[in-house]
Amino acid sequence: MKTQYIKLLKKQVGKLEEDSFELEAWKTSSITVIERIFGKEDIRAKKIEELKIDYSSWALRDSNSNYKPVEIAKLKGKEILTTAIDEIELFGAPENQTMDVLGKDFAKKLQNMNSQERKKHFTEMKKGELVDLLIRLLE
Repeated sequence: MKTQYIKLLKKQVGKLEEDSFELEAWKTSSITVIERIFGKEDIRAKKIEELKIDYSSWALRDSNSNYKPVEIAKLKGKEILTTAIDEIELFGAPENQTMDVLGKDFAKKLQNMNSQERKKHFTEMKKGELVDLLIRLLE
C-alpha cells in the first residue's frame, strides 16, 4: 500500500504542472486522495481546502510586483503533498492499511475473533494465500 499511496500523491503533485491546471478541480481530487490515505479529519485536507487564488492582494495591483497568485497556491499545494509523501516514506502507511488490504468485512471479522480463532483461521489458509497477504501488507 505504501508504494501505491506514494504514486497517488506524486500524481497529484504532477497535476500542478499541467497546462490545463484548475485549482478547484485539483483541490477536490487532492482532498479525496488525502482523506483516503490519512482519514477525513487530516489537517492536510483542510489546508488544501483553504488554498485560493487571491486576486485582491495589493501586491497584485503593484505593477512592479512579482506576486503570482496561481503559483503561490501551487507551491503551497505541492508542499502539503510532498510532506505527506515524506511522512509515508519515513513512517510507513497509516494504520488503516490493514483494513484496506484485507477489506473492511474481513478486518472486522478478525477483530471480533479471539486469538485462538485467528490462529485457527490463518492455520487453515493455504501457504500461497498467506504469502500474498503478507506481501500486500508490506507494500
